[in-house]
Amino acid sequence: MAENAELDTAPTLPAIERYTGVMYDAIDHQSLDGDAREVFGNSVIIISGLFGMVRPFDMIPAYKLKMGGKLLRGKTCSAIWKRVITKSMAESAEGSVIWDLLPIEHSAAWDSSRVPYKTRFTVKFLERSPAGELRTINHWSKLLKGALIRHLVSNGDAAGSADSTLDLLAGFSHPEGYVFDPERTSEADSVTEIVFIKR
Repeated sequence: MAENAELDTAPTLPAIERYTGVMYDAIDHQSLDGDAREVFGNSVIIISGLFGMVRPFDMIPAYKLKMGGKLLRGKTCSAIWKRVITKSMAESAEGSVIWDLLPIEHSAAWDSSRVPYKTRFTVKFLERSPAGELRTINHWSKLLKGALIRHLVSNGDAAGSADSTLDLLAGFSHPEGYVFDPERTSEADSVTEIVFIKR
């Protein structure tokens, strides 16, 4: 692809501007205030097929390489990066709170069992079917995650403390009507699955 052939000389943009989509639109980083912008830039990690890990304001060129793309000896980018990303995460996130909002393909790029975090939060979004049964939704997940990231970085101190997280999430309400459901939220082995349900 043309972008990949010119990586050494191509113009660069901050990663948060290079990557596009509904999740990044929902974060709307340009409207964050100074404190939230600083938390966003210093605490958010974007997993990249080409670069492994980047921060939102790291300067990167345009490229085309999916995390599931196969390269060396048929290995996927996630398999190639896994050891390096896991080691970096283990060094930087020891004793910290991790908000793991990665899609499945990108989750394969690190081994959470080798990272000594204090608490890891994952999220699930539920809505009721016409028959009244709760089901996990995918079509809104990127938009919802983007809105959640914005809420977290706008409340950086609380988001970085496992003790204050539930109170923080009680104040999160997405325009599409998804709210925190503490009764369906569960914890096991230092991993808390946060559940949001559509009202």
